[in-house]
Amino acid sequence: MAKKSGGAPGPGHNSTLTDDEKRALTFHHAKAYEAADAMVEKAKKDRGSVIDLAKADLGRGAKADIVDLLTANTPAKMKSVVERVQRLARWAGLPMGTQPQLFERTTDPFEDGKVAGMQGEKCEPPLSLAQDAFQMWIAGWHDGQATLARAFTKLRQPAPPPASPPADPAQMDIEHDAPAVH
Repeated sequence: MAKKSGGAPGPGHNSTLTDDEKRALTFHHAKAYEAADAMVEKAKKDRGSVIDLAKADLGRGAKADIVDLLTANTPAKMKSVVERVQRLARWAGLPMGTQPQLFERTTDPFEDGKVAGMQGEKCEPPLSLAQDAFQMWIAGWHDGQATLARAFTKLRQPAPPPASPPADPAQMDIEHDAPAVH
């Protein structure tokens, strides 16, 4: 840590401590850390007991409901939770706003292939598909792979070059930007 402008070391500066003083402080902080860690473990066990009771009372989705309820405690936060769920359903290929058939799975082979491509799976469409659906699945897989490649390309693009120095002489650094005089 750098010294303050007055020349004296600031808080947390430990260069004046002896090895035994550092050792004693380390033991002190280790004891406090151990006590805090025990409290964390107890809190985790207590939270687990609450979740177990909630699951017994409300069923398997109890924890997710509780977490969402606590997370979305304002209308704006609740709206973002609903939007996230709708986005995830759309990504999973679940049609929103429609009544699904109870015993009939409606699929879009292109969308299924696209999801497989985005997930980095092999290009192996289900063998149960008809030939045209088989080809649509493969086309979707290629589209998903292309989308995935574009996303990684965007993430790894180099940063844009820095802006050129100001042309105004008043804003130039005299030592670095001034031409050399012979």
